[in-house]
Amino acid sequence: MDRMVIKPAAVCSEKEDNERMQKAASTFHPTLWGDFFVDYQPPNKSQHACMKERAEVLKEEVRCMVKGSKEVSEILDLVLTLQRLGLDSYYKTELDDLLYSIYNSDFDDKDLNLVSLRFYLLRKNGYDVSSDIFLCFKDKEGSFAADEVRSLLGLYNAAHVRTRGDKVLDGAIAFTKSHLEAKLEHLKSPLKEEVSSALETPLFRRVRILETRNYIPIYEKISGRNETILEFAKLNFNLLQFLYCEELKKITLWWKELNIQSNLSFIRDRIVEMHFWMTGVCPEFNYSLSRIILIKMMAYITIIDDIFDTHGTTEESMMLAEAIYK
Repeated sequence: MDRMVIKPAAVCSEKEDNERMQKAASTFHPTLWGDFFVDYQPPNKSQHACMKERAEVLKEEVRCMVKGSKEVSEILDLVLTLQRLGLDSYYKTELDDLLYSIYNSDFDDKDLNLVSLRFYLLRKNGYDVSSDIFLCFKDKEGSFAADEVRSLLGLYNAAHVRTRGDKVLDGAIAFTKSHLEAKLEHLKSPLKEEVSSALETPLFRRVRILETRNYIPIYEKISGRNETILEFAKLNFNLLQFLYCEELKKITLWWKELNIQSNLSFIRDRIVEMHFWMTGVCPEFNYSLSRIILIKMMAYITIIDDIFDTHGTTEESMMLAEAIYK
């Protein structure tokens, strides 16, 4: 294979290089966290073991609820609740079976909120569901005949799992957004928080672990909440927090041992931010090693990126690119 030749479009002068370096370097603030995670102390072993044991008991109690769900409305509400509380990964097989049965069963409900929830969950989980099911909720003028907030919110979230060119769902978003915005200031908690959050970031687009953190206090205010699910969600989230802090301690110590800041002071220290990104990709317990590996890879990429963008002159960057290519 012919050797790649790297030719800059234009060679910067030394003065231009220096100006670029100074400007870029001034934009990088130091890490906001300092040694916070280095000093982290996990709960004592007996306390941690007790929490894990209780979580296992609750997990099986919720599993019994999942297996005992029969009514469509009950199933859909349970699936959505478990997803938003970050618990659905424990019951993947059971929930997949429930959604499959709902997809293959006859459904002709006139409750817009229920229809929207069914559409949202099936579309989100890969089922081919036509948006034509919403046409029966339109009036003669072509507008949606809906005014109840829960129904508007359900349709708003469902419409965001649209595909390109879907005029029915495009219209649904415009309609529900304007109506929800008009009603927002008159709503009471916890519905007000749900609508406000949806208008800021539709349910489908939210980071899973952040949604769990934000939804737990909202679910706690719902009158029809399930106390077992709520307790399990809180306990599971706390156990995840402990694990994340342990991961951050390990990675922060690894980063310090590299001694990057002493040798390459211009390099950004963004270990905590990288960990947050990875919890957005794979937040579950069993992906701990994956998160650590990916964060270390990203840290090395950041070093190379900052050498090119912040510190290296054009000539130095070309030499580094040649070395990497070799």
